[in-house]
Amino acid sequence: MAKKEANVPSKETPRSILPQPSNSLAFLQRVSIFGGLGSEALGRISAATGEKVYSKRSIIFHEGDPGDTLYILKSGRVKISKITEDGREKTLTIMQPGDFFGEMAIFDSLPRSATAEVIDDQAVTFTLNKRDFERIILDNPVIALKIMRDLTRRIRQVNQQVEDLAFKDVHERVASTLCNLSKVEGRSLGGNRILITLKMTHQDLANMVGSSRETVTRALNRLQDQEIISIAHQQITINKPEVLAAWR
Repeated sequence: MAKKEANVPSKETPRSILPQPSNSLAFLQRVSIFGGLGSEALGRISAATGEKVYSKRSIIFHEGDPGDTLYILKSGRVKISKITEDGREKTLTIMQPGDFFGEMAIFDSLPRSATAEVIDDQAVTFTLNKRDFERIILDNPVIALKIMRDLTRRIRQVNQQVEDLAFKDVHERVASTLCNLSKVEGRSLGGNRILITLKMTHQDLANMVGSSRETVTRALNRLQDQEIISIAHQQITINKPEVLAAWR
């Protein structure tokens, strides 16, 4: 079945390409795949990276694009998504500062498997081209092991999403998604309440859940009616985390 064209933003050239700042070594030390490397190795990695700045809704790459660049997110958040056969967008994950993405096209030389879109006002990425990245891995094999561990974690997340789609109804999937978001995007408000800092429309949440906006809206209204959550200014507050978790 052919995929329908989706109404997605066009790819945008990065607003600027900057030289590496002096604090890049400190940042790279906090990136999981580079953690534990010595200053000399980090210095070589830093020297090989470029830095790009993107504005909100910029497309870093589209699904199907050729790819020979690894991205390491320094600041901002990036949505990774795919277009389904019926033309819907499915959000796979939200990348946080310190996360890396774009590695699949480097490893298998196939087109990009998903689209990467900036969802904050600005995002800054470090970039490594295929040749430099492969050289760095050969010089520091421990990086390959750390990448394998991270990819295993991501595969488990995808497996959980598939299981949710197969065995849970929309209300359960909404509850599960909100619980997961509260772990990575949550800020404690006291009294056991958690604010999900990521601003989302109902459509954004529907894209994460894998359902229609109307169905997700009904699920959210039900949660609000029971005062399990509250919504204001496109942000969701979980008032009763333990009750929400029981919905999953």
